Amino acid sequence: AEVEVLPLTRGADGKLQVSPESLEDVDAVIHLGGEGISTGTGPLGFLGIQAWTDDKKAEILRSRVEGTKALVDAINACSSPPSTLVCASGVGYYGYTTGDTPCTETSPMGTGFLASEVCPAWESEAAKAGCRVVNARLAVVLDKKGGALAKLLPIFQLGGGGIIGDGSQYFSWISLRDAVQGLIFMAKTPSLQGPVNLVSPDSVPNSKFTEVLGKQLGRPTILPFPGFAVNLLFGQMGEEILLGGQNAVPAKLSGAGFTFQDPTIDSGVASALN
Repeated sequence: AEVEVLPLTRGADGKLQVSPESLEDVDAVIHLGGEGISTGTGPLGFLGIQAWTDDKKAEILRSRVEGTKALVDAINACSSPPSTLVCASGVGYYGYTTGDTPCTETSPMGTGFLASEVCPAWESEAAKAGCRVVNARLAVVLDKKGGALAKLLPIFQLGGGGIIGDGSQYFSWISLRDAVQGLIFMAKTPSLQGPVNLVSPDSVPNSKFTEVLGKQLGRPTILPFPGFAVNLLFGQMGEEILLGGQNAVPAKLSGAGFTFQDPTIDSGVASALN
């Protein structure tokens, strides 16, 4: 199948826009755009980690809602529109205080900035498209070239890795190759609609992820990042992203017959490091 990357551009009024002509007779559109939720400057800016300022939070929300609106407006203006829109969302929808309780697509919205403000607005905007809409609730994508793992690797390789807080918070993840194939599967599977967790079937506590990453790198993991330090440096972002988490499970994806290449944290980390 032919894949084309379409940019979001700004019109004379400064608003994001997509040409409807570029979407005519397209089978499916996959939209992943949005401001990074933890990237930027700050005390650990050299690692690309930033606390949430008011401006940062506004950009996280604005980039997702405005970008999705521009795409949906273009889809709805087509004479022969795409049959499917797969739009990213996040497992942050379930909040960060659910402990080890499994979170499926029918679990309620949680609390916090991502759960109560970002994800609902993002998904609501995507739902306005006049076609089948899938909200891909992404977990952390493991890849050594980007994202969370790329930020952690230098620390772990120097022997400075360790649990965050008490290590009990759940870490939902998916390997890069499973994320890519999962998005394609969503686009090609008509029975999938609405929220779909794009997450491995093996969400684990932070302590387990830390153990596996250290073992595969052959490095010790004895230097914890205390919860009080996380809160001091990163405030709300640290509380939700680093000290919080969710045990998300791929109920709809597995139920539709998707096969994971990396179904365990061991295979997921190995895949990301290779």
